Amino acid sequence: MTCLAVIVPCRNEAAVIARKLRNLAACRWPASQGTHSVFVVDDGSGDGTAEIARREATALSIPRVRFEVLANDVRPGKPGAIERALHETRRSFDFVILTDADVVLAVDALDELVQPLLDDARNAIATGAQRFVESLADSGDVAAAGGGELRADGSFYDWASACVRSLESRAGIVFSVHGQLMAWPAKLDLLPTAGIAADDLDLMLQARVAGWRVVRSPKAVFFEVRAPRGEARKLQVIRRARAYHQFLRHSRIGELRAAGSWLARRQAALYLDAGRVRGPWTILALGSIFLAGWYLGPAAATLVAAVVALLFLPAWVLLRIVRSRMEIAEALEARSPMGERWETARR
Repeated sequence: MTCLAVIVPCRNEAAVIARKLRNLAACRWPASQGTHSVFVVDDGSGDGTAEIARREATALSIPRVRFEVLANDVRPGKPGAIERALHETRRSFDFVILTDADVVLAVDALDELVQPLLDDARNAIATGAQRFVESLADSGDVAAAGGGELRADGSFYDWASACVRSLESRAGIVFSVHGQLMAWPAKLDLLPTAGIAADDLDLMLQARVAGWRVVRSPKAVFFEVRAPRGEARKLQVIRRARAYHQFLRHSRIGELRAAGSWLARRQAALYLDAGRVRGPWTILALGSIFLAGWYLGPAAATLVAAVVALLFLPAWVLLRIVRSRMEIAEALEARSPMGERWETARR
């Protein structure tokens, strides 16, 4: 029996919040003696997000699932909104699930997401599997806009990132968790750190420095549409770079560098120095993550060799891009530090 508290932070999500609640209503929920809860937390929206959420929640009637709309009164921004909902989860919930308003979950995603946490008590955070698609139906069903099958919109980078997370997951050291869909046991009492916009990385850090494992649940699939091309997508990329730059100044970053096994420490150093290390040394460091497969058996070794060969040149290009974005982020942060509140254009 598993009771879930699902948190949906929102800021100006009028275009997608009804779809999100319909999608959650259509999901398969674990068997539970208690009542599951969905907490929609409005972070000062000016487009009627809260009103739409209340109207939709009233219209939905799902056995043993309660919808509640809250106002963020902790501090402006997504981390504050998450903390507002976490105050409510001190009731009798087994797991907390964090998910964004714009993503659509596969029907069995909730079940699949918490399964690794049930299977192994060492696992503290489970992150979902991301799929980019061209469009999503307003109904909340796993379908394209207007009906029909979803059309993939993934890139080589998305595929490579998924491969990295899969290998990291086997060692329990996933770094780049998906804040769009992640879960942890409520008893851990995790809370976002004030002043850190990258709430997902912050929660990952807290789990890993406490000695817990962070894993990926490959069957907990969520679907996402990219920000519109042009200025909206450019702003999203820079915002993420700034949030990561801010994370690098986290007060506990030194603890993350020293936490866990030799492999975990080397991996953390790689990610934390990715914006500064240059040329072939960066490629060599990236290769070391994949070569960790050697420790996991002969079959993994073959896969690792193939992945390293495939990623050598693209990784060099990607890291040049990362370094360029980090330089822009550093300049912007020096001029005016980023706050915890932002929003992304939806389509």
